[in-house]
Amino acid sequence: MTVIQHRSIAEDLIAEAAKSPEHEAWISRQLMAQRRPSEILADLHGAATDPAKVIAAVGGDGPAGLVTACLIAFATPFLALGWLLP
Repeated sequence: MTVIQHRSIAEDLIAEAAKSPEHEAWISRQLMAQRRPSEILADLHGAATDPAKVIAAVGGDGPAGLVTACLIAFATPFLALGWLLP
C-alpha cells in the first residue's frame, strides 16, 4: 500500500531554510518584505543557482562584482543629473 504524504507550503519553506544559513537568511528577508511563501518557493525551485550564491557573487570580487560596480559607476552620474538638474 502506498502512502502519499502531503507537505504544506510552510513545511516546504522550513525544509528549504534548513538547508543552509544563507538559505535561511534569504528566506527571512523575503518574508520580512511581505512576499508570499508560495512565491518564495517558486523562486527557489525556479532558480538555476542558489540565491545566496548569486547575491554573494554580485557583491564579491569576481567578474559579477566587477560588472555590478561598473554599472553602478556608469549609472550614478545620469541618475544624479536627472534628479538634481531636471
